[in-house]
Amino acid sequence: MKSAVITTGGLGTRVLTFTKTNPKAMLPLYDVSPDNLSEPHLRPLLEIVFENLYDNGFRKFCFIVGTKTKSSILNHLTPDPKFISLLKKRNSSVDKRFILTLNRIYKKFDNSEIHWISQSTPMGFGHALLSAQKFIKNESFLLHAGDTYIENYAFLPKLIKLHEKNHASGTLVLQQKNDVKGYGLAQFKKINNVNQVTSVQEKPKLPKSKQVILPIYAFKPEIFDALNKTSKGYNNELQVTDGITTLLNWNKKILAFNFNKNKWFDIGTPKNYYNAFNLSYRKAIRTK
Repeated sequence: MKSAVITTGGLGTRVLTFTKTNPKAMLPLYDVSPDNLSEPHLRPLLEIVFENLYDNGFRKFCFIVGTKTKSSILNHLTPDPKFISLLKKRNSSVDKRFILTLNRIYKKFDNSEIHWISQSTPMGFGHALLSAQKFIKNESFLLHAGDTYIENYAFLPKLIKLHEKNHASGTLVLQQKNDVKGYGLAQFKKINNVNQVTSVQEKPKLPKSKQVILPIYAFKPEIFDALNKTSKGYNNELQVTDGITTLLNWNKKILAFNFNKNKWFDIGTPKNYYNAFNLSYRKAIRTK
């Protein structure tokens, strides 16, 4: 699996006013300094997501961006030799570690196939994904919400292996939570020694499960066929869970991957961003 779709086009109204001109995915989090000695430094979440996926073998990226916030992402991720030259001229020991990080990211960005798709108006997670259909074509891919912070990506090769080995149409990453308000949920049962999803719900008032769906999925391209034939659901928007329900109705195999007690946060609320910010700092100083 070499292709990834990363969504950043939501309005982010719960973390205004920052998100008036910037996507949530550009909120900064801590990461370890490249020399493993200096203080941790701050990086946009989107940069952290991109690099983690790149380091796990992904080389084709489709970024779904909002028309109002696209420029901030492009300005940050596009290689900027003039800025590197300016930092070098300053000849500051502090700047040198930033130069290392930027050059590392720029090299990986240049070594990747990048596609940008703009959305003028967010119309749901499923609608955002559907806009990437021409980019994906006929290959399996990873869908990753750009506003999701995951502490450790060691699970990713296992997720991909499970998905590909079982020829699944989709594989969901699940984690059991007591408080499931505001989450998509899934039910599953073991069939032929693998956990197969039997139903999904999008932020239900009457939850049937405590298995929360993380916003990171592995899919075959047939998810696009399903979304194209699916009506709008929660909040009058096209949701990925709606497309998954259609796949289930077509008797397609959807698997459940257990995220266990690994830590992650959707940074779309001030509280979650605060928790992700603190977690990223603890991780950065722990891995020095």
